[in-house]
Amino acid sequence: MALEEGARSCLLRFRHRLEQDIKPSYLMDHMISDGVLTVDEEERISNKPTRKDQAVALLELLLRKDNRGYISFYNALVKETYGDLANLLHDDLPQTLPGAYKSSSDGCTSYVQTVLSEGGVPQRPVVFVSRPEFVNCVREKLYRLQKEPGWVTVFGMAGSGKSVLAAEAVRHHGLIEECFPGGIHWLSIGQLDKPDLMVKIQSLCFRLEQSLDSPSLHRPPNSLDEAKERLRYLTLRRYPRSLLILDDIWDSTVLKAFDIHCRILLTTRNRSLTDSVSGAKYEVEVESGLDEKKGLEILALYTNTKLHGLPEEARSIVKECKGSPLVVSLIGALLKEKPNRWRYYLNQLQQKQFKRIRKSSSYDYDALDQAMDASIEVLPDEHRELYKDLSVLEKDIKVPAKVLSVLWDLEPEHVEDILEEFVNKSLLFVDSNNKPHLYYLHDLQLDFLSPLKMCLFGKGRLLGLWYCCL
Repeated sequence: MALEEGARSCLLRFRHRLEQDIKPSYLMDHMISDGVLTVDEEERISNKPTRKDQAVALLELLLRKDNRGYISFYNALVKETYGDLANLLHDDLPQTLPGAYKSSSDGCTSYVQTVLSEGGVPQRPVVFVSRPEFVNCVREKLYRLQKEPGWVTVFGMAGSGKSVLAAEAVRHHGLIEECFPGGIHWLSIGQLDKPDLMVKIQSLCFRLEQSLDSPSLHRPPNSLDEAKERLRYLTLRRYPRSLLILDDIWDSTVLKAFDIHCRILLTTRNRSLTDSVSGAKYEVEVESGLDEKKGLEILALYTNTKLHGLPEEARSIVKECKGSPLVVSLIGALLKEKPNRWRYYLNQLQQKQFKRIRKSSSYDYDALDQAMDASIEVLPDEHRELYKDLSVLEKDIKVPAKVLSVLWDLEPEHVEDILEEFVNKSLLFVDSNNKPHLYYLHDLQLDFLSPLKMCLFGKGRLLGLWYCCL
């Protein structure tokens, strides 16, 4: 399928700007990973004599690609921090992928609703704003499972909206019809032990068997191994080319119970979980921050207010929420009941009083401190204390592992291993464009840890550590 006309026009309109600014070598790795660029195509572009010639060649090739190529190029710009260039392409970002069903503007037909309802996929939240760049990226990865089983991991920090995005990605006729005619089956996992896991798989097997024309008369599996084999049989023989969605996975041992050579989409805070299983693997990182417009849109929907009618505190609230879908939604739900408390909740955010911002919502947690605590509590005891030491970091400060080696009085290699664990579990971020790599906390993580800061270290201690490492 050819590139949509709106997307083609956008590329032509901003072609000169893109050719002037992009570094193709940074972008092509992402596009190869997405399967929209071949190694031969990359080599032909890389052989051009100058960066400008390479950019010209990449844009010429992109104009001959389909919607997937445009989406992959856009996502590569975002990942490589070409935010201003990505914004130029955003408004013409295709909403559907090749082969999509055209009778509905978002591909969500009555057929889709029936399939997802039968599979236990959650409905859209009452207050929902679209994030097409992430939804399309997840769909692109799911299209990679059309020909062979594998894993698509949607990962990100607490409250970033992973589950909502996963559910939205499969809400599409073309994707189901072409890739998963066996259906979409959702299973919420969370933190559980082996007996509870067996109950979860038993219930899934029961659901699948009840949907067959001739339900199985077998007794329920009475061990985890038996449950795993029953699920393997059902997915391979009775529901071929189906998709199993595992929501909120915490433990790699849990994931091994689903290592049955099928197609799986999972949401998690720990991107390294699939290291323990076999098969093709694809990843989508969910950035934690909504832009200001979408944050304001959430507040407007909750309070039944037009965007231009929001009070002046609204922008400040979105800014203090750091764009977190969880926090913005909690504030919106509270304001829906108490619409005169805009100033009060803004003050609570500014004072980091997250425990006072508590409300039942479509998210798994009623408050940010709950969500953050859950991530930290699964760390080993010694690593938990080391993570709390990161409260000495300041906003917008990135530090190399050597600084933390001095702070923790540990060997650099040991420190790098610990930091890798924190990064994999979405508790820390890494800037890998620098050598050595630099590590930093998200603003919300800093806010959560900030009450510990002065209790642990004197002011200026971190600066002293910097000098020690020079």
